[in-house]
Amino acid sequence: MEKNFILNTPPPKKKKGISAALKKNILIGLAITAGLLLLAALGFLLYFNAQFSVYQDAQYKFSIKYPKTWRVLPHPQANVAVIFLRPKDTALDTLQENFNLTIQPVPEDIFTLAAFSARIKTQMIAVFGKSIIIVKEKSLHWGWREGHQMVFEAPKPDDLKMTNAWVLYHNQAYIMTFLGSIEKYPHDSLYIDEMIRSLRLQ
Repeated sequence: MEKNFILNTPPPKKKKGISAALKKNILIGLAITAGLLLLAALGFLLYFNAQFSVYQDAQYKFSIKYPKTWRVLPHPQANVAVIFLRPKDTALDTLQENFNLTIQPVPEDIFTLAAFSARIKTQMIAVFGKSIIIVKEKSLHWGWREGHQMVFEAPKPDDLKMTNAWVLYHNQAYIMTFLGSIEKYPHDSLYIDEMIRSLRLQ
């Protein structure tokens, strides 16, 4: 006689989900973390903005922000509206980082920003040759006005970094130039970018 055996298998265990209380605590924790990050970012922004003063130029009709600790030289020579000198870190520094803004008439054969930018690029390569490298090039905007930016490097033995940005306005080219060391540029670039963004033409 055959015997039939019936196996009694236990029902599958129900997966325990996250309790409502735990979900609530997680959401609260995420909200607190996001809030702290937002406060930290706001605090840094307020601190960073407090490091700047505003230079107003009545002759060339523009304003620009600059770090409060930098020395200001207004109108040092023709077509140079202002030079900002970064303090030296030590007395042994051979290079003093500087930012200047020059105003030049747009050549009569230049009709567009692209043509002017190409002319600047050609001139830079002609002057410095293979000793410089273009590491960044992009368009910039000040409201509805479009400009252009180029960042150059002159590697060893010079170890120099130069940023040029310009915008055309009323047949004038407003050209901003920063010259500094490659080593210090990661720190200085925060201030340089803010100075360039802050330009206001009247």
